Amino acid sequence: MIRQKELAFDQAIDDMKHGSPILIFDDAKREGETDLIFASQFVTSDSIKMLRKEAGGLICTTIRKKEADLIQLPYLEEIYERFLPYGKKATNTSDMGYDKHSSFTFTINHRSTYTGIPDMDRQVTISKLVEFIKNIESKEDIVDEFYTEFRIPGHVHLLIAREGYFGERRGHTELATYLVERAGLVPSATLAEMLSDSGRAMTFEEARNFAVEHNLTFIEGKEIIEKWTND
Repeated sequence: MIRQKELAFDQAIDDMKHGSPILIFDDAKREGETDLIFASQFVTSDSIKMLRKEAGGLICTTIRKKEADLIQLPYLEEIYERFLPYGKKATNTSDMGYDKHSSFTFTINHRSTYTGIPDMDRQVTISKLVEFIKNIESKEDIVDEFYTEFRIPGHVHLLIAREGYFGERRGHTELATYLVERAGLVPSATLAEMLSDSGRAMTFEEARNFAVEHNLTFIEGKEIIEKWTND
């Protein structure tokens, strides 16, 4: 008999293939938070609106380490440590209970946008990034083309999934990007944390109830990692 968690994984993959958002709870021993996730190639201005109004956390877009290296995008903590006199002190994570590393890199705007912050502007930036990634192997001067098309800083926060996904880090960046890649889509997800009217992050129960009310798939990070482990 197929176990329920296998059904959740397969349903999450199917939903992403059809452009539907899903919810991923990372782990009670980690952030203990749930993110609302879209496959980036299906992001519309309505997707951004949903992330902004229904989720409420920071809207970010993920890429794999492979593409980040080709574009020469560093992790922000590496930049701070190298160029700020107090960088290593500022990026010290010994007091951060849920992880050792951040996945943040630069923020970007597509150059066709104006301020870059409206839903439609962010959708354009994300869609153009997806198109860039999709065709990245055919580009001759990747770095020059990237900065000809995008400006830094901007209003789309980019996150880089760690190499190999879960060997080093098991955050929403890795969980979402791995799931999108498993779905056979352009390996980029757009996401935001689910926040509660309590002023805190949604609890596991609140997020699961939201999924039921909105007919969305809810999956736990451990289910995704188990699939990755057994692949």
